[in-house]
Amino acid sequence: MREPSIDVVAPLIEGARRRWPSRRLAAGLSPTPRPGLVLILVGLALGPHGLNVLSEPALASLDPAVSVALAALGVLVGLGVGTWRPRELRRIGAAGLESATTIALVCGGLLLARGPLFVRGHVSWLVALIAGVCAASSSAAAEVADADRGRLFPILVAEVDDVLPILLGVVAVLWTRPAAPLVVAWFLLRAALIAIAIAFASWLLIAQTSAESEQRVFAIGALLLLGGAAAHLSLSALFAGFLAGIFWNAAGGAGRDGIARDLRYLQHPLVVLLLVVAGSRLELSFDLAAIIVAYVVLRIAAKRLGGWLAGRAAPDEGGDPGFGLSSPGVVGIAIALNALQAGAGLAATKTLFAIVVVGSLGSELVSLLMLRAEGT
Repeated sequence: MREPSIDVVAPLIEGARRRWPSRRLAAGLSPTPRPGLVLILVGLALGPHGLNVLSEPALASLDPAVSVALAALGVLVGLGVGTWRPRELRRIGAAGLESATTIALVCGGLLLARGPLFVRGHVSWLVALIAGVCAASSSAAAEVADADRGRLFPILVAEVDDVLPILLGVVAVLWTRPAAPLVVAWFLLRAALIAIAIAFASWLLIAQTSAESEQRVFAIGALLLLGGAAAHLSLSALFAGFLAGIFWNAAGGAGRDGIARDLRYLQHPLVVLLLVVAGSRLELSFDLAAIIVAYVVLRIAAKRLGGWLAGRAAPDEGGDPGFGLSSPGVVGIAIALNALQAGAGLAATKTLFAIVVVGSLGSELVSLLMLRAEGT
């Protein structure tokens, strides 16, 4: 029987591309996690544990496309952090402080809670650490005027607080293939060089081409190479794309402009694909209910504290963002999905994935209530 995966996913992708609300998920991206995370429920309904429309073989056939989507998400974050003026550095520093606070509190809280709350499963210190990394990604509402600095500050922080999670997210993939430190270092260096080489070659091709159609072909080809190389090396596709985005932003010129334009055109369908596949791969378990509740509570509290610290670190940007950073970003789900791909069959990666995905849905519901209570 013919696999129906593409026929099912394609209408969702096309519909999302034509109409999507204007909220940020990372580095100026929209769609918003609020309706976007609903696609996780769509994927769950279509997946092997639902209607089985997206069966295990169908999901396996979509793995290369998911790697490309992860690479594209990394590129878009990398393109958003390339200006190194003092004000931008303060903003990046404040966002890094907020991310580090979230990682530390969520990781520490899960380690303390795993004894009384978790009976069966694998919540090791590494699972708790990576869950904290995934929790650090934020989204913020974008429907504000530039003059409204108090409400603009969460957007400015959310645009770059994905940087630290992406860098630390490499651990989530390397965790699935233990090796000596020198071997890991050489592995990372080789992968970084490959990503930069792909970015340099595609930048040269796009810069020397004036036709937009040809530039789009080269940009898509660069994404395919980045995602394919990362999948082949079992590396984080997010990390590879992030390095390429940093290079393209630093190189500038027509090559950078063409890549940014084409990737922003492709971002919606790729993120839709990522969320649908994430929902399809989700395995629910009542054994995880207590630890997921702990994850949501810890994440909301950590984001509140981290946002306050970010406001103190950059007071001229607008001050305390309140609960404006409590909405989860797609990067956290992407890191967990990348780890699930690299560690196929490992119980620990399945546990991590369930905690992060269901916890993101719960965090979004709680953040809506908190933001409504604040009157934003």
